[in-house]
Amino acid sequence: MDSFQRALIFKTVVENKTMAAAARIMSVSPSVISKRITELETAMGVQLLRRTTRRITLTEAGSNFYHRMVSLHGQWQTLLDETQDLGKSPRGRLTLAAPSPLLNRVLLPKLGAFLNQNPDIDIEFKSAAYETLPIAGVDLSLARQIDNLDSMAYVGQRLCRYYNQLFASPDYLAASKPLSESNDLRSHACLLYGENTKATTWHFQCDDTQDASVDVSGRLSSNNTEALIAAACQGQGIAYIPELIIQDEVKRGGLVPVLPHLRSKTFEMWFYYQKLDFVPLKLRVLLDFLKQQWKDPA
Repeated sequence: MDSFQRALIFKTVVENKTMAAAARIMSVSPSVISKRITELETAMGVQLLRRTTRRITLTEAGSNFYHRMVSLHGQWQTLLDETQDLGKSPRGRLTLAAPSPLLNRVLLPKLGAFLNQNPDIDIEFKSAAYETLPIAGVDLSLARQIDNLDSMAYVGQRLCRYYNQLFASPDYLAASKPLSESNDLRSHACLLYGENTKATTWHFQCDDTQDASVDVSGRLSSNNTEALIAAACQGQGIAYIPELIIQDEVKRGGLVPVLPHLRSKTFEMWFYYQKLDFVPLKLRVLLDFLKQQWKDPA
């Protein structure tokens, strides 16, 4: 067994938390896994894993080696895919990672057409917190523009721009005080994003020269966007969210804009994938499809 094969075993151990779990996946005994890791560490002259009776953790050298191994493994798989793709139609499995609202409300409605156009491609969705993106080992990560992106490891490109606006149900507005300016929000039930939150400040970009900030409060808060959307539809208050993710509710009339001249600063949705020498055909056709869906000029 060569060092690359041992390194793949090491990668499997790290991703599955224990040697026993890795052994089950690879259909060998845990002692074989332990032996291969020891051989790898001996050959490299450095400890990669700290072992206790209950868990394993990465050393600094192990952490660096793992992240480089993920990249190398991705390049190897890409080379295989690229070679197999020559002269063929796109095929294989694609893994997409994004925050849940983006997966459920933006990507899913659009990717049905992609799957119909590419019957030999399968897609797996992974829900991920924004702060964990982009994720090594998935084909494509989608999220807001990420500051301090490792441009040596990832390629990023903007898909579209969006911003937050105020929305509420017609029933809520009919039963509440009228609103004509931002300060009127102080006397309304506002649906707050976050944990242990009873009040917050909403910032608005009114026009090119003036911004506004309003302290708002409400009895209902959540760190789950779906919960806030449901609460708004049920007439519980006013939500400050992107229209991008509530297009169905707006089309049905379940939610309507409130003070439409108020909106947040502009955000950008980007896609990210690992920088590879060869981009597989299956990923290239997905990227082309997504760009076509959002014809947003650079």
